[in-house]
Amino acid sequence: MTMGSILRSTMNAAIGVVALVMILGELGLNVAPIIASASVLGLAVSLGAQNIVKDMVSGIFMLFEDQYGVGDHIIINESEGTVESVGLRVTTVRSTDGTLWYVRNGEILKLGNKSQP
Repeated sequence: MTMGSILRSTMNAAIGVVALVMILGELGLNVAPIIASASVLGLAVSLGAQNIVKDMVSGIFMLFEDQYGVGDHIIINESEGTVESVGLRVTTVRSTDGTLWYVRNGEILKLGNKSQP
């Protein structure tokens, strides 16, 4: 599933929910409890998604600042290896012993790039 299809599905669901609430309101039903419940649900989802948003924002800055790229030999936190992929949320690094490390971009506190001059 790509980011575009996830965004499209989310928007379709949001539009459907808003349309349903508006229809119920036009039919004379009290929609205040539905809206209050949706607000609480939205708050819970936003609190749960904090780390995902943090990882994605960190990933965006890493890509814009060109800190490292695929094929670079880097040291992340205490792990060392070659970058295999760089995503918005996760960077994968293959260590010299063959271990594939999945590092969330928001957890990268210290980075050394041996491939850049």
